[in-house]
Parts: sequence; structure tokens; C-alpha cells
Amino acid sequence: MTTALLAAGCGGGGSSSNSGTGGGGGGGGTATIATPGPPNVESLIVDGGPPTLPAPSINTAFISVQVCLPGTTTCQTIDHVEIDTGSVGLRILADATDTSGATFSVPLPAETADINGSNALLAECLQFADGASWGSVNTADITLPVSGEHATNVNVQIIGAAATGGVTPPNGLCVPKAPLMQENTVATFGANGILGVGPFTNDCNDVGPCSPGAAATYYACSSASNCTITGYTASLAQQIPNPVFLFPKDNNGVIIELPGVADDGAASLTNGALVFGIGTENNNALGSATQLLADPDTGLISASLGGSQYPDSYLDSGSNGNFYSSSIAPCPSPNTVWYCPSSTVNENATLQGTNGTMAAAPFNVANADTLFMDNPAFTVFPELAGPAGCTAQLCSLDLGLPFFFGLNVYTGIENPTTGSAPYFAYISN
Repeated sequence: MTTALLAAGCGGGGSSSNSGTGGGGGGGGTATIATPGPPNVESLIVDGGPPTLPAPSINTAFISVQVCLPGTTTCQTIDHVEIDTGSVGLRILADATDTSGATFSVPLPAETADINGSNALLAECLQFADGASWGSVNTADITLPVSGEHATNVNVQIIGAAATGGVTPPNGLCVPKAPLMQENTVATFGANGILGVGPFTNDCNDVGPCSPGAAATYYACSSASNCTITGYTASLAQQIPNPVFLFPKDNNGVIIELPGVADDGAASLTNGALVFGIGTENNNALGSATQLLADPDTGLISASLGGSQYPDSYLDSGSNGNFYSSSIAPCPSPNTVWYCPSSTVNENATLQGTNGTMAAAPFNVANADTLFMDNPAFTVFPELAGPAGCTAQLCSLDLGLPFFFGLNVYTGIENPTTGSAPYFAYISN
């Protein structure tokens, strides 16, 4: 999931039940939920996603985003935009529908690149944990409709946009290796869009050019079917930024606040909150939360669990389970992306930041097949976990959305000007 940037999305789908001794992370905890509204709190829900999906999403947190033609009132409000602390930038699917059911159609201006004196279309391939998405880079004004937070002239990605070759990228670009998926439609992506609010200011995780070969790879396209295969070195101004960093205020991080969930899950959650800013208002103080500084180049922290070390770990609201290497038996096909222990397993991980600060990170793992069979209409499961293999380059504990239930989880955004490092924070139960 992590190369040059943290990327979103792991796992499969399903439903719930089983008994245990508490949900994933703070599943049974008592998080403080801020009241949605100005100046900095957006409504956050967890449900089955857009109604056009072939199967409901599980453990996916959504907000709505208003997208406008810059400097105008030509706008659409897109619902079911996934909130992801593991990626950066706003990305809307070209076939997304707005809150009225109309297909996204705001004529956003294209970002261009000067190639030998001519304006080429700028496109991007972004690698996620479970696939890759291709689309054009466009400019928009964006507003979070409940809080009123806004940013103008923001580079965004329109995934599957016809301006850069449609759903199938030209020249076979951006095709992930099996079994990963090409995620260029709402049906394959699982959401109408994604708002990456990760710990970096842009999707290349640095303040310099975005070089070819990164997880976020840019292309300059002289036409819809002619893009440079080697990639394009996008300048900072051309890259897709973290929109939160562009807010006039409340721009140094976010807090995801979700209520606790019973062990056997819930049909949905409608009372979560996404709080913008950390220590900028009277509702977003860091308080007694343990601050875990992350690596300034990768956004990673370390973890230990059961005598094993996971040096490349992170907290990722865009993952719909807790993913790590374990001796727990995976489920039989077709649910091999999940663990199926014979009884609920209580895991007790310890997270450590680059500053040496440590925090307890308990979570439970229930039998996914049992969960799905017992409550097929549920979309919220605090005890879902699945395997993630370790390689010589990467061994991670990915604490996904199940860990966030019942906690206030902070993601601090780097600031290249002040030199402040990215971080995660929460109050241990």
C-alpha cells in the first residue's frame, strides 16, 4: 500500500455478527463526536456507498463535496466521497452522480503541460492498494457543504475522464498487475470519489517535482490517445494537493470521529464527524492524545505485535479492515482477503512514532464468514481483519477503519515551511 505515498483501499466486501470483547481499535470506545457545521466540522457517515454499486461497500466512511467551475456558481454536490487518511487529493469519478442523481458534468478546465511549446493535457495514474486509477488533472473550486470549509483553484483528478483517453488509458498505461483491479468507474472504485486527507501536502509526498515511477505518476498527453509512456515530471504547482492544506484556516490536519460499534457490527453509522484543523478551534485540541511522529518521507510509523515487528505501519481510514501478516487462518474462497479464526482473537499491538512515543493499539479479529452470514445487510464491522504479506521491502500493520470506531484519530499534515513532520495521534483505551 505504501510506495511514494500512502494509498487507499484494501480488502473485500460483506456483512456481520459474532461476539467478542470489544471492536477493532476503539470499537466499543466512547469517542467525542463534534457537532457538524461551521466553521470546521463535516458530517461523516459509514454505509453501503452509492446505490449504483454492484455490492454494498463495507467499513467505508463518506462525506459530500461541492465541486465548482472556478470562480462561478456552476457546481455539483457529489455524495459518497470516501474519506482517506492514506492518500492525498480530491478525485471524482467521471461517472459519479450528484445528490440529485445527475451525472457529474461540471466542465472543469484541464491542467496542461508545456511540451515543446504546445499545451499537452496532464493526466495521472495513481496506484492504490487494490488497483490503479487513471484520469485527467483538472482545476476546481471545492467546498465542504456542511462545515463551509473551502479552497479555490485546486487541482483534482477526474478518474476515467474522456479528456485523457476515457476509461481505458492510451498505450496500455496504468494497467495494474493481476489480481489488482483497474478502478476507473464508480462500480470498480466503490465510491463516487475519494478525498485524500493524508499527512502530506501533495500526492508525491514532497515539495519538489513528482518524478516518473512514483505511486502517483503523471503523463503529458498531446492527444487523448498519445501520452508519454516514460511519465512526466510534474512540478509542485501541477500536482494534486491535499485540499485541507489549502484551506484559509484549519489546515494542519484532520480528526476522524466515529462512535463505538457493537462487536457484531451495525447496518450503518450516520453520526460521525470529520473535523478540520488540530488546535485551531475550540473543538479540535490535541489534548491528551498520544502523538506518533511519522517518517517525513513515507508517512510511516512502526508497530510490534505478538513478537513480530512491522516497521512500515500506518493508520488508514481508506482501508476497510485491519491488514497484517498473521498465523490466523484466512477464510476460504471467495473471502480469502479476510481472516476466519475459529474464535475471536484479541490482538494487542504497540505503535511507535519516529519520536520514540508509543501507544497501545488493541483490536479484535472475528471470523469474517460468520460475520457476513449472520447479518448480510450490515455495512459496519469493527472486527474485520485480513492478511497482508511481508516482503523484504515492506512489512506493515495497516490499521484501517475498524480501528477508528470509538476513537478520535488525528492525522497531522506536514508543513514544509515550518518543518513540522506528519503524525498520527489518538487516545489509547
